[in-house]
Amino acid sequence: MKLRRTLAMALAATALPSAALLAAPTAHAAGATGEQLPSCYDVSTAYGDYEQKTLRLDQTDADGPVVRGGGWRSFRATVTNIGTVDVKTLGMSVYAWRQVEDEDPVIGRFIAFEYKNKKTGAWTPVDGNASGRFVTDGVLKAGKSVTYDLRLRATADLPAHMTWGDVSVNASFVDHYRFPTGSVVPCSAGETGQNLVHIADATAAPAAAARA
Repeated sequence: MKLRRTLAMALAATALPSAALLAAPTAHAAGATGEQLPSCYDVSTAYGDYEQKTLRLDQTDADGPVVRGGGWRSFRATVTNIGTVDVKTLGMSVYAWRQVEDEDPVIGRFIAFEYKNKKTGAWTPVDGNASGRFVTDGVLKAGKSVTYDLRLRATADLPAHMTWGDVSVNASFVDHYRFPTGSVVPCSAGETGQNLVHIADATAAPAAAARA
């Protein structure tokens, strides 16, 4: 799990658009005064002993096909607090990206996301200009889980060569790292769920479904 998380974060740093980079756990959580916090892994680089033991993230139904110019496809993300301390700084974000060097335009411009508002039950657009965030300063008690209903669609003008993409959901929070000297600093931590999504043309989708 640690290798998978580290790989996902490394890919994000090299291939994601700026909005996606801001949504990644390494830069998502903010401190009490609103400043962006460094990643707990970066803070502990000299010692390499940080382990995220608070959140677990599971995605369901996130790896099905998406039709270019088609309707919405739903999926879910469940976050569980497996720690012993309540999380009061939970942040959630979602974005699409591709590990393709210097690709322009980026796929994130053509994939729209919505989440179901838990208070109103209404589908609400995820603001790409807000780093794909749809939850900020959420509270998740120790031992409890919360499930978020999400959906995505590919716009009709998505370039034809983009036949696949990765969808990542991030759960982040403010953790603390203790140095061997005893000093403690706040830092950003979290979990990332990643799924490969295949994109089909509207005319090809029925044929693909028939073969399945």
